[in-house]
Amino acid sequence: MMTDISLANGRVLPVFPQIALDEIEGGADRILRTVGLDFKDDPTSLEMLETLGARIDGSRARLDGERLREVIRANAPASFTWHGQGRDAALHCGGGDAIFAPVYGPPKVTRPDGSSRLGCLEDYREIVALCSQTPALQSTGFLVCNVHDVEKGDRHLEMAKAHLELSDKPFMGTIFGEKALAEVIDLAGGGEPEPGHCTLLHLINSTPPLVFQKNPLRCLRAASSLGEGCIVTSYMMMGATAPVTLMGAMTQGYAEVLAGLALTQLYRPGAPVVMGLYAVPFSMSTMQPVFGDPVSNLSQIAGIQLARRLGVPCRGDGGVTSSKVDDAQAGYESLAATQAAYFGGADFILHAAGWLENGRCTHLGKMQRDIEGLEALQAGADLGSTLQLS
Repeated sequence: MMTDISLANGRVLPVFPQIALDEIEGGADRILRTVGLDFKDDPTSLEMLETLGARIDGSRARLDGERLREVIRANAPASFTWHGQGRDAALHCGGGDAIFAPVYGPPKVTRPDGSSRLGCLEDYREIVALCSQTPALQSTGFLVCNVHDVEKGDRHLEMAKAHLELSDKPFMGTIFGEKALAEVIDLAGGGEPEPGHCTLLHLINSTPPLVFQKNPLRCLRAASSLGEGCIVTSYMMMGATAPVTLMGAMTQGYAEVLAGLALTQLYRPGAPVVMGLYAVPFSMSTMQPVFGDPVSNLSQIAGIQLARRLGVPCRGDGGVTSSKVDDAQAGYESLAATQAAYFGGADFILHAAGWLENGRCTHLGKMQRDIEGLEALQAGADLGSTLQLS
């Protein structure tokens, strides 16, 4: 059984009933209490969780889910302002219009003529410029492709310079490491934003099942301690790194993100956060995730509703597909994912343009078509809001 939810801007989609969300929350609490989470090679995280009554056994912490929610609800902002270059270039994240950002993380770039190569700085700057020019993408993201022609120790700085030089839109921070994270914050002029504001958002992922690795934990601490934003996400493969059922996967993932979100508020109460919860089926025949499967869209809706219930902004995933080429499959899978995130009420939608080949490729031709689709989606939503007001 599902019900409907209506948002202020007219976005409406069937969602999970409260009884289903209760079951996910109760199951997550049992996991936290009886199984716990592993926090690898980061004693500081364990020490902070111990202040909430966590039972520590080596790297494993057994936690009280209700206590984690209390900390999050008491401190994490329901919305915040994300600044670009200049005070006029700012976005409001939470409770309003969706923020769309491009694909994040591919190693390869494919041009409209079909030619492909490992990403380079020239490609990166071209993609950032394209994202800057379109009003359909409100952020230029980060790591829109990897830059293999730049030394690893300098890549984060060259990427950040591209965003700063080619756009005034807000962009995301790096999670290459604590030092790199701090250098990009300094370069962007952030570091001590006023409460309810941030300069950068950092993508902090758990490692399902039930693990946080050292680098994400340290990046989470570095960013939140400075008052910068974190997107805390559990990105699960159903049948591989999470239960094969939707409810089982959501339960595990919710336990993971609760711990990460609570840590941000222990380090700096009021630090901006976004919650992400996403599950994709894993094929036993191909041994690959099946992006574009409808169950992933249901996972988006469930994750968004759990974030709303917790009182924090929520992440969605648009534009994802398993297609290897820019074809009809890529189009309808990407559109379905984007619509699920948008009409489900996500505040920040990553991968909204350019994703191909299970996220291994930034496709410039598909990026342009994704942008055209976003323009149509947003124009339709604006028209709907106008008609509602009239």
